[in-house]
Amino acid sequence: MPRPLLPAWLRRGLEAALVAAIVAIASLWGDRLSAGGAPFPFPAGPAGALQVAPAVLALGVLTTAYPIAMAATRSDALMGALAAYLVACDLTIVFIGGHVSLERLAAVLPVGAFVALLALGPTVAGVAGSQVGASLGFGRRAGAIAAVASAVAAVVVLTLIGLLV
Repeated sequence: MPRPLLPAWLRRGLEAALVAAIVAIASLWGDRLSAGGAPFPFPAGPAGALQVAPAVLALGVLTTAYPIAMAATRSDALMGALAAYLVACDLTIVFIGGHVSLERLAAVLPVGAFVALLALGPTVAGVAGSQVGASLGFGRRAGAIAAVASAVAAVVVLTLIGLLV
């Protein structure tokens, strides 16, 4: 039987990254946040949070839950989730070129980097939840815990950004 070119954890991480990046890029592109030129003023309140919610959920939840659920060992789960998050964020940053103006914080950020920063908390929460909540730290149960933990953390982050910006 021929040996696969990529280790299983990297293959699962790249699969999750590709799906998450497609969702994030498509949602940001559809909201016209990818347009160049002058920075886009980020809407205040829930409207701004809802505008970036699909991208944050994709980068935060998909990149943690899938590699952890499909892993065969704890190290495969951790490495796959890390690779998925990094690759998905890189793809989003590369393909989304616009800037967003956070007026209350007096900051202008690239949209891809802004969404990647917002998704960092949910990613960490999902990985930590899977390692603490499941005895093995990998498999379907750990993946489900990672999905719930990262989704809850994403809602908290989006609520906070809606209140702060």
